[in-house]
Amino acid sequence: MNSNTTEIKISASLVVYRPDFNVLRLTLKALAVSGQKVCRHYPARLQLTLVDNSDDVSWFECLDAWLKDRSEDMSCWDVDLRRSPGNIGYGRGNNLVIDRVESDYHIVINPDLFVTPYSLVQALSFMDRSPDVGLLVPAVFGMDGTRHYLCKRNPTLFILFLRSFAPAFIRARFRNVMDRFEMRDKDYGEMIDDVEFPSGCFMFFRTRLLKQVGGFDPDYFMYFEDADIGRKIRRIARIVYVPDVKVVHMWERGTHKEARLRYTTIKSALIYWRKHALFHSTYDS
Repeated sequence: MNSNTTEIKISASLVVYRPDFNVLRLTLKALAVSGQKVCRHYPARLQLTLVDNSDDVSWFECLDAWLKDRSEDMSCWDVDLRRSPGNIGYGRGNNLVIDRVESDYHIVINPDLFVTPYSLVQALSFMDRSPDVGLLVPAVFGMDGTRHYLCKRNPTLFILFLRSFAPAFIRARFRNVMDRFEMRDKDYGEMIDDVEFPSGCFMFFRTRLLKQVGGFDPDYFMYFEDADIGRKIRRIARIVYVPDVKVVHMWERGTHKEARLRYTTIKSALIYWRKHALFHSTYDS
């Protein structure tokens, strides 16, 4: 155990909408294992709040019963379930938790993401050594072990078009532009400082700073709230990619499959553009 006897308080929020219980079970199981490792290395208190955005009381009741059946599996975490007033979106759902937590660190995690056993220990160790870091982002891998390049620079409308709507031959023509957006000019096997656009699938915040910036902007329903909060955090602290903190993401590019999600992406991008002049890039294309 770490020689520091001060109790570390870690909170986490996990927003769900009519979840796949088989996937959610794996997410919670991974959190339980990683939480146990934390408690062996640190005097820690862990609190996880699930926010049900399912806008249907029957889903909430089902989820509540399902969680109670698994309470022993999550013994190292204090688990709470909160019902949102409706399907209020990803950022606002997380804000329901962020607004009321009192912790040293806060984790925002997707319901289809699996932390590796020592990921939280590694995150705590790094944050303890780096008091000027406000947000840690992990190395993300797919279920097949493929690396996801999720350290990104601030987006432009051109990048949005290339990634979400451009045909394959155009994407191939501008591969160098997309590679630079994904910071592939950096070594993902090493620490990357000053990440501009962190992925929202797993975000390890210093809670004090997360509260200082007011959490997520409620104007975004889904998509680009992570890019937005990245800009806010970078004004007051560093955002750092730490390769020793590893997670696995069961990622599906819904934007490419459903017209509704494409519309949501465009709407969020326009909100982001109005706030941050999306036409202008921080790097050469």
